[in-house]
Amino acid sequence: MSGEVRPGDRAALAAALREATLDRRTVRVAGGGSSSRRGLPGPAADVVLRTGALDRVLVHEPADLTVTVEAGADAAALQARLAGAGQTWAQADDRGGATVGGLLATGASGIRRLRHGALRDSVLEMVLCTGDGRLVRAGGRTVKGVAGFDLHRLAVGALGTLGVIVEVTLKLWPLPTAAAWFGTGGTTAELAALGEELRRRLHRPAAIVLGPGRLDVQLVGPEADVVAPEGLGAGERPPPPPGEGTVEAAVPPTALPSLARALDDLGLPFRAQLGVGVCAVGVRSADEVAAVRAAAIHRGGHAVVADAPAGLRADPWGPAPPGLAVMRRLRASFDPAGILNPGAFVGDAVPVASV
Repeated sequence: MSGEVRPGDRAALAAALREATLDRRTVRVAGGGSSSRRGLPGPAADVVLRTGALDRVLVHEPADLTVTVEAGADAAALQARLAGAGQTWAQADDRGGATVGGLLATGASGIRRLRHGALRDSVLEMVLCTGDGRLVRAGGRTVKGVAGFDLHRLAVGALGTLGVIVEVTLKLWPLPTAAAWFGTGGTTAELAALGEELRRRLHRPAAIVLGPGRLDVQLVGPEADVVAPEGLGAGERPPPPPGEGTVEAAVPPTALPSLARALDDLGLPFRAQLGVGVCAVGVRSADEVAAVRAAAIHRGGHAVVADAPAGLRADPWGPAPPGLAVMRRLRASFDPAGILNPGAFVGDAVPVASV
């Protein structure tokens, strides 16, 4: 098997992966392609497996606030369908062109994470096809039905290195009656202090986003509650930081204001989610990637290259994580031949001898 495959159902997908494992052919899993510039650059995979034909909404239970959907479904189309029922997949990013499986594989939490939590928290049940073609079901379609290890959440953010997400049951939220952004300008230090004050004072803000010289707050809920906090005016959703590439830094939430000030001193554009500890930084060179990573590590965090041309991804992950040996064993259990998404596993960039 080589070239491109487009399985029409889970049985065909499993057969394709079993064949690739037997032939020792590497496989790149492709959804919508919205996060294709991630991981260690390297030779092209032998096979491109496209999930677009697995795009059905299988079960929507509005009364239970759940939906079961195949992973190749377009995420924006799913959101539009759910909105018709007054519901939303609140934890997901609204990345244009992404599939449901692609968002899950990249762990793409949305900008409302402060209120709704991380993307992995929305996953109730998952069907995963391992690298050698085994179909594994984990979790349960109701919260009370979930027991044992959270294998279904383990695949969220694993970049497809544990298996191909086939089907998922998601926890939904009611659409808010109203939603609006409010903002103000000032120095980064002043705005960081204001943002922390608002996080403590406001009732469950959806997002508090700090950028160079700008603080933006999103409120959602009943119309009576969505009013401008004192000192803030009407605003718009903050754009992603400009740059040839984007580095995602994560630090303890209490350290995020300090990281923002350091990035400001470096003259780098950034979008920091206060109260969450996540910061997207625009970068244009390998030196800037290194500078962001050093600033994050100094504050007890880490930084990975989330989207960039190959020239900025020579070291996409940084220092090896403490649990790398465990991660390698897990990958070997789910993908014994190591065929899935070469370059997307953090261990691909770290010699075994360093563990």
